[in-house]
Amino acid sequence: MDFHEYGGSSIRQLNQEMIAQDLECQKIIAEMHAVEKFLSDFGFLSFGRDFVLCGKYTFSLQMVSTAFELTAGSIISCCESGCIADAYSLTRKYRDDLFFYLYIVVYDSCNKLDGKSQETDQMEANIERWINNNLDDLHIGTVLQAIGQSSRVRNAVQKYNLKSYFDTLNKRLNDYVHSNGLAFYNRNVNTYQGKTLQKQLQSLMTDMRSITITFLFLLTLCAPLSIMSTDYVDCLDCNMTPPDGSQYWVAPFVTAFFKRNIDLIDESCMKYLHDNTLMEFE
Repeated sequence: MDFHEYGGSSIRQLNQEMIAQDLECQKIIAEMHAVEKFLSDFGFLSFGRDFVLCGKYTFSLQMVSTAFELTAGSIISCCESGCIADAYSLTRKYRDDLFFYLYIVVYDSCNKLDGKSQETDQMEANIERWINNNLDDLHIGTVLQAIGQSSRVRNAVQKYNLKSYFDTLNKRLNDYVHSNGLAFYNRNVNTYQGKTLQKQLQSLMTDMRSITITFLFLLTLCAPLSIMSTDYVDCLDCNMTPPDGSQYWVAPFVTAFFKRNIDLIDESCMKYLHDNTLMEFE
């Protein structure tokens, strides 16, 4: 018997219908879309200024930024279908891709300003294996440790206790990826009690925002010009003299994202960035 011949719907379809009618769920999903939109704007801003020299290779990070933008959209699609476990599994990939992007930026920054070292040699070897599609067994802990030990972010990582947050996040992501209990499976949304579904969506959305703002905070410390507005370059392209200090102006959408999300780290972070990078936030 074909269930669909009798007007039946799949669990996914039923989940989608119920979530689409839940205003609280829709509000949370809209917040996720705001993160996705930021990533799209970031990819556009970074185009042409994200080239990296690694050994004998020169490449753009645009493919990685495109990938994590698309993964953000996939997380949202899972949430719209009530597939929370799948969304969290993708969130782990999302975190890994963002911080591998930052790993490459840290390598590039250290290599240019500090010169060769044992640490940059190891990072270079990993990046070259990644370019050749044979990177194997590079754990997120190794990536985060390399980033955290960079002279440009070490103090900030300690000051804002970022390691503790990522340890907690890692446990949560792994619970869903490895199905470490009944609570970590996809399910029919009708089986959730009370506001449990909304709370899980809220937690996931907060993690998505926290991962993104932490990435942006550390990226700004490592490569401040990655968030620079286009005003300075636009003036040069038009054979005009850029306004004084315009090389330190931050793209407005970046400032807006910081202001909306920086409390997930600490309200003082924007002042910290200004003091340590000279970038001017509106």
